[in-house]
Amino acid sequence: MQRFRFKSRFRGGLRLLVLQILSEEPTHAYGIMRRLGELTGFMPSSGAFFPLLRSLVRSGLVEVDEVERGGKAVKVYRLSEEGRRVLESHRSQVEEVLRLARSFRRFNDSGLSRVFQVVDEVLGSMDRLSDRQVEELRRAIMDFEYRVLGILRGGGGE
Repeated sequence: MQRFRFKSRFRGGLRLLVLQILSEEPTHAYGIMRRLGELTGFMPSSGAFFPLLRSLVRSGLVEVDEVERGGKAVKVYRLSEEGRRVLESHRSQVEEVLRLARSFRRFNDSGLSRVFQVVDEVLGSMDRLSDRQVEELRRAIMDFEYRVLGILRGGGGE
């Protein structure tokens, strides 16, 4: 089974980004999610984000206070001293994750994330495609790969 390389490069990245965000200022959960969206161009789903946030609290890296805002109790998250130590001891990883986050943001802002939508559509259609169509897709993807790698390596991909 083939694995996507960026997964391993970004492993633990969301965790480090949340710690980095909280090192800048304490905030509520949706403030953290909004900041993640600003950094990466992608908003995390609640289903992925809240378990991570609870894990950070359970592990003692993040502390939570309830404060009253506008007559409502709001949970405000802040980096603990242990979280600060972890963040500092992983500074080079944090810098790499921030670099990747900027890359994700630029990728999304430039419209290149459409490639994910196309892949999703291909996957959803595979069981209806003829062998000829699958072969055409294979050739198109090989051409795409050749052109993209040519651009990345400094050529025109032509």
